[in-house]
Amino acid sequence: MTSPHAVVVVRPEPGNARTAAALRALGLDVRQVPLFAVTPVDWSVPHSAGFDGLLLTSANAVRHGGAGLDALKRLPVVAVGAATAAAATDAGFAVAVTGSGDARDAVSEARDRGFARLLHLAGRDRAPTGDGIEAVTVYASDDLPIDATVAQSFADTVVLLHSERAATRLNDMLDTAGIDRSGIEIAAISAAVAEAAGTGWATVSIAPQPSDPALVALAAARANIRAIDHPVRGGDKHAMSDYVPTDSPRARGPRMGVIIALTALAFIAGLGLMAYAARKLPWFDSTRSTTAGTPVAGQKAGASSAGYIPSQPLGPDGQPQAAAPVDTAVLATREATLAGQLTALEARTAAITTDAAAAGAQATRAEGLLVAFAARRALDRGVGLGYLEEQLRLRFGQAQPRATMLLIQAARQPVTLEDLRQGLDAIAPDITSSTGENWLDTIQHQIDTLIVLRKAGTPSPMPADRLARARRLLSAGQVEAARAEVARLPGASQAGNWMDAARRYVVARQALDVIENTALIGQPGQPQPAPVVMPTPEPAAPAIEATPDATGV
Repeated sequence: MTSPHAVVVVRPEPGNARTAAALRALGLDVRQVPLFAVTPVDWSVPHSAGFDGLLLTSANAVRHGGAGLDALKRLPVVAVGAATAAAATDAGFAVAVTGSGDARDAVSEARDRGFARLLHLAGRDRAPTGDGIEAVTVYASDDLPIDATVAQSFADTVVLLHSERAATRLNDMLDTAGIDRSGIEIAAISAAVAEAAGTGWATVSIAPQPSDPALVALAAARANIRAIDHPVRGGDKHAMSDYVPTDSPRARGPRMGVIIALTALAFIAGLGLMAYAARKLPWFDSTRSTTAGTPVAGQKAGASSAGYIPSQPLGPDGQPQAAAPVDTAVLATREATLAGQLTALEARTAAITTDAAAAGAQATRAEGLLVAFAARRALDRGVGLGYLEEQLRLRFGQAQPRATMLLIQAARQPVTLEDLRQGLDAIAPDITSSTGENWLDTIQHQIDTLIVLRKAGTPSPMPADRLARARRLLSAGQVEAARAEVARLPGASQAGNWMDAARRYVVARQALDVIENTALIGQPGQPQPAPVVMPTPEPAAPAIEATPDATGV
């Protein structure tokens, strides 16, 4: 049944249409009066290396962010709510934190997860979100003109408020039009929005959760209450009375006295017959002398009939037999036995439950380890993760969001040990020679290398020896140590691409170590270790070599 009291939706499109459709599905009269229109804004994409995550406080940032969003998809997303998280996921982002309150609550939860620096893609009109957050305007919410006739239609309605700005705009619009707000009910999505709405309304209700479905349910409840209690209609309460007016009561005619007299005579006759039976009939006398539980003539002992309640058994003389004495010791023994059996069953049930939980935890840990080992094997082979990418997000995205994202990004441009060895061989002539700009520097370098003094037992500083050590370290998988040796070579400035590829190899393996450690300790749903803060990736060095190989060196 359609409610006679309208529900007004003032949020901008496309959310306005979705909320209105949900309200109409509940049989409500809905008016769509958007107060704002959201439009994209030109913006410059900041470098993502300086941020730990991307803060999204509205799905409009994803809808209107444009092509610049592609450069930020390496960052894990901190979403203010489920709707924003769903929009980010649909756009290809990895959501690490989904808040259940306002933006401040989402930022606080992100801080607990190890997100120190956040990039906030926000609207032009926004509230401050705290330190360590850099905001970039990607969309604007502009006021739409509302004439006086539309403003007058807000009287005697339930208005849904999705934002603090909408609450402020509604106040200004009603004050300008001179509309009494005492007949208007407010349904607010959060306490902050309700506070921004102010006072003077008929009622101000707050949704139990800061989500559109919860706000729709609240508005429907308020609209139905207004429909029941509205004073003009009298409400449905007036239709609940069982009283039906009748005509004047009928007067008693002369036949009523005759009926009463006949009834009294019949009652007296019945009493006389019962007294005669008590004196003359033997079976009636025996029945009177026994207890209520003794069977009457024509019934077998122990048989039951309607109204018969079994009592004590009769002896040979027709008298009730005494009940056998109850042995309390036997009853106590039986009770103790049953209690022991029940305790044993409870202990077995508890043991089975514990074993099942332990088995489930072990299975979950084993699955996590398999996923981590499969990811390491894919990186070592230099191939993409494929379906393992989604598994990594599912199993480790909450516990270790940064390590998960670093691992996924590294797998999209994998670097193997063989790639690093080939790249080092390719640039060896350039990095072992002097990098002087003139012939004097070259001669000076040659003179310096004629005689080299070093302490016994220390590695040789000669370029050829450093290069040989770097190769041996690469063969042993010690990429960080090999990277340090290359950095000390005379032509290290010519190895920018190789150094960057080696750094990406090291960062990927560090992320893998964190993932494997998390898998060994436990999975989401079990006690988790504190998130490990991964090193911030360095900006990629510019390409200097003329002919890069498979690793970019």
